[in-house]
Amino acid sequence: MPATTISETTKLFSVEGLVAVVTGGGTGIGLMIASALENNGAVVYIVGRQLDVLEAAVRERSKHGNLIPLQGDVTDRASLLKLAQTVKERRGYINLLVNNAGVAAGLLQPPLPPPQETDIKTYQEKLWNSATPEQFGQSFDVNVTGVYNCTVCFLELLHAGNRRENSRGVTSQVLTVTSGGAFRTDDKVFSIPYTLSKAAATHLGKMFAYFLKDWQIRSNIIAPGIFPSLMTEGLVTEQYIQSSVPLRREGDIDDIGGLVLFLASKAGSYVNGTVHLIDGGRLLLFPATTY
Repeated sequence: MPATTISETTKLFSVEGLVAVVTGGGTGIGLMIASALENNGAVVYIVGRQLDVLEAAVRERSKHGNLIPLQGDVTDRASLLKLAQTVKERRGYINLLVNNAGVAAGLLQPPLPPPQETDIKTYQEKLWNSATPEQFGQSFDVNVTGVYNCTVCFLELLHAGNRRENSRGVTSQVLTVTSGGAFRTDDKVFSIPYTLSKAAATHLGKMFAYFLKDWQIRSNIIAPGIFPSLMTEGLVTEQYIQSSVPLRREGDIDDIGGLVLFLASKAGSYVNGTVHLIDGGRLLLFPATTY
């Protein structure tokens, strides 16, 4: 075997010239991901339902003028087809799709009572009233069906990304952002529909790795813990973070950005079908399944 040397760090983690689509890219983790990519040389289309929010994100975060707003709804197939057509007309391909759009419905406020402190009838009632059928439906429509439809909708463009002469040596990829909560089995989760839908989305990301293997389109999953976002605003206090995250802080743009730059670059080009938990050790504190 001939001797080899590792690539220079700047080349190994480079996303220069990469073309990406990030759903839910106007706020929170989605904007962190989009900013990390665009600030380091990628062209990034950020998708969301509120155009004014997307445009504000562009003004505040774009470094090279390559953060591009596209209004769209991941729960609407017609909207997704229009988005894909727009990107096709402008670029003709993408290298990376980040399924980040998500919703948390049916918040458990107050949390479920400890089973040992209540009777079965009361516990049954609490479970019954923990979320409405509409909240379950909304959670799965956005967090699971939206991921499925968006991925399928952009397959042609991901395939086109692979067919181009690829000096980066990196095949196209789908990244699905789920949640560390997807693995928890305790009764302290903040939303049962959210937790279940994120578990389903995690499995869907693994399924796509198999479905798309013959096309050399990779699929990986990112499962974040607590990061600043509209979803956690008003729910997460400093005291709560200190007591429920072993590293005693929220995640930040360097944390999620570093992981995404690894996965999107040559450094992560041999990674496929994996789940990346990024939560400061939070899952260690709860009963949980393996991931």
